Amino acid sequence: MGKLFISEEELIRMTMENVRSFYNRNKGYTTAAMTDDFMWIGSNEFQWCEGLDEFLRVTKNEYEEPPVLLSDEEYHLLFHEHNTWVVYGRYKATVVLEDESVIHAHVRGTYIWRKIKGELRLAHVHGSHAQDIPLNQMPLPQEKLTEHSAFFDYMKRMDSVNANTEKLTFRGTDGMFHYPHEAEVRYLKAANQNCIVHTSTGDFEATGLLAKHLEKLPPQFMRIHKSYVVNLTHIASICRYKATLTNGQILPISKARYMDLKRSLAEPPK
Repeated sequence: MGKLFISEEELIRMTMENVRSFYNRNKGYTTAAMTDDFMWIGSNEFQWCEGLDEFLRVTKNEYEEPPVLLSDEEYHLLFHEHNTWVVYGRYKATVVLEDESVIHAHVRGTYIWRKIKGELRLAHVHGSHAQDIPLNQMPLPQEKLTEHSAFFDYMKRMDSVNANTEKLTFRGTDGMFHYPHEAEVRYLKAANQNCIVHTSTGDFEATGLLAKHLEKLPPQFMRIHKSYVVNLTHIASICRYKATLTNGQILPISKARYMDLKRSLAEPPK
């Protein structure tokens, strides 16, 4: 077979889709990329599987559970040598239970891909929970929504399977790929040839001009200034060419864009 050419971005996309398919309970998609001698080491004692058949047996009950929402996803290529690629990553897995309580876990993983007969196959996955942040169970807040509770409220209104696919994709200037949920992103700010992405969980610098990112963002993102694109759902109020966000932060609004923003905020949500 000829040499297999694959970019870092494509490899990370394959890893991300495989992880999401597992939590979306899409068994066929998840296992299609695995080798027959696939080795899985999970975070629980019984999650030690040597071979694809053993993996299917151990995860049988898990595939019958509801889908899990993922957020704060990061994946990166550790190294590539001959016919082996190693990716590492982390993400947060969240489940809203029937009693409206929430369980979430911070997961870290290593993914080993191998070239077999000209195809890239997943040979090994090792996942673990961050030990300094154990599994938590907490009731949904009853008070007015804040930046901390908005994410959970959003999940209650969304189908988990669809929510797993509705992520934004940014490549950081450090080479890391970031996949925040659209509800987590407050605004983007121009930074020379790049931009700063401000989210409810932290900020990072992404490659690419602000205008290029705006072309790929969903409709609730709007340019309000030459240097700012904002998520309209995070605007609490506007006054005198300034927008106050739900976290109290204030952003400038250009005079040319003020009326368009005012009309957009007056429209009922779709």
